[in-house]
Amino acid sequence: MKIAAILTVFNRRHKTVSCLQHLLKASDDYNRSADDHIDLSVFITDDGCTDGTSEAVKSEFPTADIHIIEGTGSLFWAGGMRLAWQTAIDCGISWDYFLLLNDDTNVFSNVFQELFGADSHGFRQKGCHGLSSGVTCQPGNPDEVTYGGFNFASKAKGRRVIVQPTGKPQPVDLVHANILLVHHSVVESIGVFYAGYKHSSADFDYGMLARRHGFPTMVTANVCGECECDHDTDKEEIHKLMEMSLAERKRHVTSPTRSDRDYLTFVRRNLPLRYPLAVILRSVRLYLPSLYCHITRLRGVYKQLSH
Repeated sequence: MKIAAILTVFNRRHKTVSCLQHLLKASDDYNRSADDHIDLSVFITDDGCTDGTSEAVKSEFPTADIHIIEGTGSLFWAGGMRLAWQTAIDCGISWDYFLLLNDDTNVFSNVFQELFGADSHGFRQKGCHGLSSGVTCQPGNPDEVTYGGFNFASKAKGRRVIVQPTGKPQPVDLVHANILLVHHSVVESIGVFYAGYKHSSADFDYGMLARRHGFPTMVTANVCGECECDHDTDKEEIHKLMEMSLAERKRHVTSPTRSDRDYLTFVRRNLPLRYPLAVILRSVRLYLPSLYCHITRLRGVYKQLSH
């Protein structure tokens, strides 16, 4: 099986090297034990690293099939992933799968068995291959799930719950791309990440688009990697906004990594009936965050939210 691993990196040299060490070891472990064989190539967007990430990768893995693509320095996550992914497609190899991976994720030795198992399960359910997201946990704590997939508890309110592993692959509404195996047939049908995303939401969008095209979107039966959840919760984010001046809030919500634009693009494309309300609520969140806090508490979105 020919697999192209897709990453984008920016100034996390040690994490990037660790990620690749775990990935290549998992591939070798799989090839020693499985009847079939993985032929793994890695495509990495270096989006303006100044910490020697590319040099460290070349030095650490001199014999690995790793291709480093120079970014513009302003691609951010979604743009960097698109560039590396499209480069892999354009190189002329007939890939069986693409493996999207965050460089702060360390996969376990079981990752390929888990991903292929989820892919096979989705095929049995839907009659076609699709997306398989690897469940990750907090480093050192396999019981605390950090990424993998969500199911909607309420689309009207935008409420979602993270899916816990059960020992069997499960279908999900939303997939993370911290570890995401994508069958080539999905890419041939819907392409790569939508170009309208700068940084976030591109993986959620891709999973929902794949579902609308009839492809299964699964999470693995078991945890198969570690990735620290280092993002603020929605509750923490609101309280931070409440402590900022209006000018600070405007800079915050227009920055590429905190973009309201990416969020609203996702809602418009995937939850269109909710889009007008989402636009209004994001405006209230910007100009009157205390009122937004009160509204969300009344709506039951974040039950523990308080002034």
